[in-house]
Amino acid sequence: MPNAPRKKILPHLSRRMGRFPGDTAQPRSGARSNVRRGLAAAALLVALFAAFTMVEKAQSVGRPSVDGTVRVTDCDRLAAHPSDTQKIAPGVRQEQVDIAKGKAACTAALKRRPGDGRTLYQLGRMYFYDKDAITGIDYFRQSAAAGYPNGMFVLGLILIQGNGTEPDTCGGGRLWVTAARALHLYSKIYLANNWRDGMFKDCGLEIAEPEIAAMLTAAGELIESPQEQDDLDQAKANWAKP
Repeated sequence: MPNAPRKKILPHLSRRMGRFPGDTAQPRSGARSNVRRGLAAAALLVALFAAFTMVEKAQSVGRPSVDGTVRVTDCDRLAAHPSDTQKIAPGVRQEQVDIAKGKAACTAALKRRPGDGRTLYQLGRMYFYDKDAITGIDYFRQSAAAGYPNGMFVLGLILIQGNGTEPDTCGGGRLWVTAARALHLYSKIYLANNWRDGMFKDCGLEIAEPEIAAMLTAAGELIESPQEQDDLDQAKANWAKP
């Protein structure tokens, strides 16, 4: 992710960032119980298989992605960010990322699903960590254009920092508003903190304080870790100050 901002802004923390056809022939009476037992056993196996599939999916997928996709790729496993609200695999901290493997996996995943916002963001993350900011930012822009909230959040952060591109505080703020409305936790937190600190006072963002306050109130349902809870609590405390 980008380095610590030069402006009054919270750091983007790397910690923390789921039918068988019936036989029409009537069985002999002596065979009916065997058939019933066989059907019961088959039904139990089907139920157990379905339950296992649901548990496996819940463990590996987590929160569904914004486009409803639940298939986890190697790109997700290697390059998801811990604080990405819409990630579908456990996040990998920057110091634990295998950049070469992540870049290869995400490039392959993008070939299978061109234009996928989540994959574009994660590939951009690999390039950014590999000190290729130009390519990384290009992928972040594509991710944001595809409507992926974490792509919008990170691009907004980069624009506000002027980290690798021309600074654009208001453009970054607009991205955070859109991502916050798309249920992205840290977009809500960053938008609230920096709105209260006056960063966007000259931007004319199409949002008002009651909506931001409501976002913070509802953000608890997005919490996945103690760190996220702490960051949300701090944002609420900051917002409550006169």
